[in-house]
Amino acid sequence: MLRFVSFAAPVTIACAALCSAQNPSTHTVNNSIGMELVRISPGTFTMGADAQPLPPALTARVPGVMSERPADGDFDEHPAHQVTLTHGFRIGTTEVTVDQYRQFDPSYKPDPAFAPYAAGISWDQATAFCAWLSRKEGRPYRLPTEAEWEYVSRAGTDTPFSSGNMPPAPGAANPWGVRNMNSGVAEWVLDWYGPYPASAETDPTGPASGYARVVRGGGLDYRHSKPGDIYPALLPYFERSANRAAMAPSFAPRSDDPNKEPAWGNIGFRVVQGPMPQPHPSPSQVFFFQTAVKQTPGDFSAAPPAQKPFYRTHELFPDLGGKSMRDVGWKIGLTPGLGVTYHNSAVQVLPNGDLLAAYYNSPRDENDPDQSILIMRRRAGTEQWDMPDPWPNFPDAANAAPVIWKDNGRLWFFWGTPRLIGNFPFAWMNSSDNGVHWSAVHFPDLVGTVGRYVSQPINSVVRAKDGTIYLPTDATGHGSMSAVWASDDDGKTWHDTGGRTGGRHTTLVIGRNGDLLGFGGKNSNIEGRMPLSISHDGGKSWTLVKTPFDPLGSGERPSVIRLRSGRLFFVADYNPHNQLHGPKTAGAYVALSDDDGKTWTMKRLPELLTVGYVTACQGPDGMIHVVTSKNHPNYEILLNEAWVLDPRAGASPDPTRISHVRHQRESWPTGKLRAAWSTGRANDGEILLEGLETFNFPDGHAQWTAHFHLGRKTGAETLFREDGSKIWQKDWEGSHWTWRVFGASGRQTAISHWNGKTLQDASITEQQ
Repeated sequence: MLRFVSFAAPVTIACAALCSAQNPSTHTVNNSIGMELVRISPGTFTMGADAQPLPPALTARVPGVMSERPADGDFDEHPAHQVTLTHGFRIGTTEVTVDQYRQFDPSYKPDPAFAPYAAGISWDQATAFCAWLSRKEGRPYRLPTEAEWEYVSRAGTDTPFSSGNMPPAPGAANPWGVRNMNSGVAEWVLDWYGPYPASAETDPTGPASGYARVVRGGGLDYRHSKPGDIYPALLPYFERSANRAAMAPSFAPRSDDPNKEPAWGNIGFRVVQGPMPQPHPSPSQVFFFQTAVKQTPGDFSAAPPAQKPFYRTHELFPDLGGKSMRDVGWKIGLTPGLGVTYHNSAVQVLPNGDLLAAYYNSPRDENDPDQSILIMRRRAGTEQWDMPDPWPNFPDAANAAPVIWKDNGRLWFFWGTPRLIGNFPFAWMNSSDNGVHWSAVHFPDLVGTVGRYVSQPINSVVRAKDGTIYLPTDATGHGSMSAVWASDDDGKTWHDTGGRTGGRHTTLVIGRNGDLLGFGGKNSNIEGRMPLSISHDGGKSWTLVKTPFDPLGSGERPSVIRLRSGRLFFVADYNPHNQLHGPKTAGAYVALSDDDGKTWTMKRLPELLTVGYVTACQGPDGMIHVVTSKNHPNYEILLNEAWVLDPRAGASPDPTRISHVRHQRESWPTGKLRAAWSTGRANDGEILLEGLETFNFPDGHAQWTAHFHLGRKTGAETLFREDGSKIWQKDWEGSHWTWRVFGASGRQTAISHWNGKTLQDASITEQQ
């Protein structure tokens, strides 16, 4: 059962006087279903991070997996900015109660942990309730905007809580007569989640679009692995007036699911009586991985000759040399929210020939409540990965375990939320335009009996000959195991197949005879060998046999895929002494099998490389892509079957010549030029970018320009705003390059120098 932690502090007289001055009307009314609403006057306040550093009592590390919190609040609370609300409104003095919500939905099953308030409510259900109440009363009801919510929560103060540095006692009214804004259930607000603008705003309504709605008044994450652990969702840090969480608007946990621990869901809502505000949206956030993306199908007709061994590596992540992301990285051009801990890999070749890779992304430690996922793109014809972006992100809900699956040209992006209160085994989005636009977030409609699981997908999704989709996730129970989820209607419904494999992090492939083959799983072995789990009945039951591979321990996960040739490809770490991943020196290997895993041809990867939580995929051109994790540095490894089969083959030399250059272009529906680029064939067979590449906005202004030679950037690379001003410029000279960042005024705000992905030095000028 989820219990609330109480922290009480007195309200100072000075604060109360200020609050009364800002909200002279404290008149309350009661509506027909028993809601008490208080009138809030218009006013101006500072929205976002508090002016003074947070006290250590709010930011200290707590038992369980949670880092010390930043003294200036989370990155998405910045920049603090002035907000003016020009219209008064009435707001519920408490959240909507169970009895009130049941008048709208008599089937609602409450969670006793949050009584008397309704919780486990989706944003969609909350807005439907408001529409119902508006019809019933003949007056407009809605959710508060994010700015309205914080304005009321602060009640004229600029401290973490209206009561000072610690939250008021549960049920205590703030100086404006509103209760539970810093305790009780977390609360939906109207806005899409997105970054704050730097300038002052009037009656803001948030971004124009998004995939998560803002949640205020509490966190969403829990951790309960041993006695004494504290639920992060209930910590005062996450209950501050400035704190922001967010969740997909469709998220409403099943109230009848015994797997939900410790509660079914902790998000409720309160209402505003007042007309829907006029839209004053801020721009929707667009990340670089969604920018300047070609839609022309990739040229897979040519690649390095299949009979000639090929092996090359590409470095993935930026290395700041120990410098802070918050103090340096975000200010020199890396996207705010990008962390320093990357783990649990995913990779896929897209229809246009680009690659997408994804990892979990943590600002500090694994499973921090602010953990998100990062995603990055290597564009077709380039030898360099773009810098990563933190996406998708449910702040305060610890996203993890991404999996990217391509099915008949359509992308599926799966991930989990291992410690979200009321979580599902996974969530997903789809894209049909090479990852530029994505569907709404989906949670599985689970049918039938559901066993215990961990909301952490594993690196493989497969479709059987009968069309059934299978997705493995971690599971809990006696021993090390994984669950397998199945959908026979293209994701409309999912069911637990019932059986459990012989290891955690089992990677899945379809056998030639239709069996499910589950390789590996950490912390499991048969006679000192990695297990293979075999199911003849669609995952209902599993038979375990041993493989020739070493067992895996903490920090390791294998990957297996079916190649276009029909062979199985396998990659994992050697682990002859059953060590943890960190101190290992045994290296890693790849393997091929022509007989569905009965026998294997194995080959060591060069330089004692370890691969950790590894994922592999194959493109239509036959090239195999492997991305590593928990390695330093982490690489994309590009190889082919001929390299595996040749015991003497080493790394392939870089190309030196290019020929048969071909000019290509794409247009907007209006006929205006959208993109222009050129590719040629290198002397090693690769199709690489050569010359100038440009992307334009629909109005014809430049969006992004870059110069290439043999697939590598040279000269200036520039990203522009729609008004023509520069966002950043990178000047390339071989592996060395300079990155200049510009503010909206056109002034340079930072300059940094890099060697490949490694930062050499940086200079930051605060924008005036």
